[in-house]
Amino acid sequence: MNQPVEYVTHSLFREYLYRNNFRSTLEAFDREIPRDANSITNRLELAKALHLIKLVKANKHREQPFKSMAEMIVADLMNKASVRNPEICIEEHPLMGEVRKDGLVIKGTFSLSKPDPRIDKRRTRKDEIFSVAPAAPSSSTPPEEPIPEKPISQSFKALEPQTNNFSKARALRNAHLGKIGKSNSTPMKEYSSLQIVGSQKIRESLNLVPNRPPSRQRNVEFESVIEGMESGSSRQPEPVEHFPPPRVKLCSTEKLEDLEFIDIEGELNTGRSNLSSKSTPDIFKPSSRPQPSIPSSNLVSSHIRKDITLHQAIAVREMVFGNAKGPGFNPEWEQQSYVYNDTPGLEFGLVQHKGGPCGVIAAVQSLILQRLLQKHSCNLSPSNAIRQQVLAEVLASILWTAATYQGGSGVAKICTDSGRTRFPSSVLIRADGITEKLQIISCTSLAATESCVREFLPQFQASSGKGCILFLYSVVLSRGVDVIRSDLDEPGSHLMANHGYCSQELVNLFLMGYAAQNVFNNDIDLDGKVLKGTREKRDIGFLTLYEYYKVFEVGSFLKNPSAGIWVICSESHYSVLFSNTGSSCNPNSTTELFYYDSLGNQDSLYHLTVEPNCGVVSTDDGPPLELCIRTYWKEAKVDWNGADPLL
Repeated sequence: MNQPVEYVTHSLFREYLYRNNFRSTLEAFDREIPRDANSITNRLELAKALHLIKLVKANKHREQPFKSMAEMIVADLMNKASVRNPEICIEEHPLMGEVRKDGLVIKGTFSLSKPDPRIDKRRTRKDEIFSVAPAAPSSSTPPEEPIPEKPISQSFKALEPQTNNFSKARALRNAHLGKIGKSNSTPMKEYSSLQIVGSQKIRESLNLVPNRPPSRQRNVEFESVIEGMESGSSRQPEPVEHFPPPRVKLCSTEKLEDLEFIDIEGELNTGRSNLSSKSTPDIFKPSSRPQPSIPSSNLVSSHIRKDITLHQAIAVREMVFGNAKGPGFNPEWEQQSYVYNDTPGLEFGLVQHKGGPCGVIAAVQSLILQRLLQKHSCNLSPSNAIRQQVLAEVLASILWTAATYQGGSGVAKICTDSGRTRFPSSVLIRADGITEKLQIISCTSLAATESCVREFLPQFQASSGKGCILFLYSVVLSRGVDVIRSDLDEPGSHLMANHGYCSQELVNLFLMGYAAQNVFNNDIDLDGKVLKGTREKRDIGFLTLYEYYKVFEVGSFLKNPSAGIWVICSESHYSVLFSNTGSSCNPNSTTELFYYDSLGNQDSLYHLTVEPNCGVVSTDDGPPLELCIRTYWKEAKVDWNGADPLL
């Protein structure tokens, strides 16, 4: 089977089950056919894949909208097949009536909407709305004149279809008039109990206002967002609704329509304010029909979700780049997520596509290795389920450490891509397609943070997605912009180095929970200027080529980590060196080390045997990794065990 068709079909079926409350069936289906990175988990993307955007929008204007896309598709197909189904007619202002001809009574529901003149260019009076209305009884009505003998199809020019694919008039003809064809004749005169009335009379009698053509519809959503910004309104846009990951439950007091699911890839790229359903046509708003509540113990449903504010967006952009009005993330960052390596023997490793975000990838990679070595029996070829579990635990621990370490905000913040722009570019901030779409979820415990991260993991792992950016923003907001400024030696500093590289402050923020600019032990008072360093021994260490060149010295807290894992900084690139024991390593003992570079396109791990105190003197032309190793294992001999040294 064609794989894309299969994924779309599975997603369509899941969406039908969820929208109709078949939760047990949905759980069984997800167990039978688990979701993966290629699954469509967003209703907008599903609608785009099926080319149903217009159909879904039209469904919102039904008196009783269909719940799922599958029902919309079936209804549309039945309509096109001329099946007599009154539910198929989508009418904004229906008016019942009938036509009598030679004893034949034709009943129907006719639209009062204005026909689009583009459908019939031969129409001469394009500004007039012709509709069907009941004839008012009158004693002065003259006797009925004989009806001209002509095909009855020529009497329905007033019912010409509109431009959308679910033409109201066409649906009417197909459903109620059988095989009667369309005609280009003038509007019909009076027939028994039916008559044609012009647009002016309709507006006067029924208080109707002609619809604007689609090209001139007011953007109520965008206008309301701008008004809210200008007036300082604190109203938040209504949440985006997504269909759920497997086995999502609700607490007994919640209703189905109140739950916002979180395994999304993107949503509408338009601003929207928190308007009522009457004024804002939201094609993905849940049905207003009563929904049964379902008991649950799920932690995510109670998280506090808020759209990013303009103030927050400016602050976080300035913290990362130093200027909210300048360029944002480069393509290397925009196409990078936390994606695992599927090469046999390297299943533990993350994959980096291009240079730039290597610092935040290496930091996460080192913590993944720690979990696998200490809690999963040194298994470096874990199953996919274990990989997902470990990644969720690691990301949650980074966020919670940043939030709770000495002066942190105390609340972990998870940033997700809502797909909706909250504010446009302005003199205050330059839109980058990411920051202005953020939705922030707050968690007040490590367990809640881990649960929330697990639910949002598809966003952090989206292939060629923005997972690294979303998580970077999450860490910054969890720590707090003002707190990070107090972490830095220079309050005006920022976290992103030149050319999109990670700064030492950013790597330390991920590894230690605070953005220290230095790697020596403790703080140093230099003539009244306090330089902040590492305050305690860490699980993950740090070795750098800059120490070999005498630029600075790494303190023992980072040089001798308790887990025997080091982030290596060599020539502006970060990678990972580790011992498979999961414990600290003696600098005076022979040590077996393993090296992994997420950008190295490795076929296998590099295995190095390090024998210290052998009198080996480092030279500038030696392998950079060996120079880093000898900053801890002095004068060590490094055996690459048959592999070519990395130069």
